[in-house]
Amino acid sequence: MRTWIALLAAVLGVWGSAAAEETKFAGTWEAVSGDKVFLVLKLRPGAKITGTLNAGSINMDDEGNLIEVGPVEDHEAPIFFARAEGDKLEFDFQDTDNEVMHFELKITAENKAELRIIDEHIPKVKPFPLRKRA
Repeated sequence: MRTWIALLAAVLGVWGSAAAEETKFAGTWEAVSGDKVFLVLKLRPGAKITGTLNAGSINMDDEGNLIEVGPVEDHEAPIFFARAEGDKLEFDFQDTDNEVMHFELKITAENKAELRIIDEHIPKVKPFPLRKRA
């Protein structure tokens, strides 16, 4: 009997810590350049982390620096294959051109994070700073 209770407690402890891990990513994250919000990432915790991404146009130089951004468009699309590990969340997103992009969100401080596009075709892309909306 004690073995079952210990096993159940261990399982609930692991589940509880996994749920806490996912909760830190939950919320609405925004990337801003100048006075323009050019990217909005909404994340919801649960058995699996789900959410949406909405981005405006983004132009970068050859070194991965932002040159120009456009405001978010009226096209919110779901993220998929989200997986969390520590302070990082990786996920995929399919844009309006049906191109699948891989992203990494890294928590850097309370209510602050960086979002990086992971793409072999543009390896020098610098991360976008994000702030969690209150």
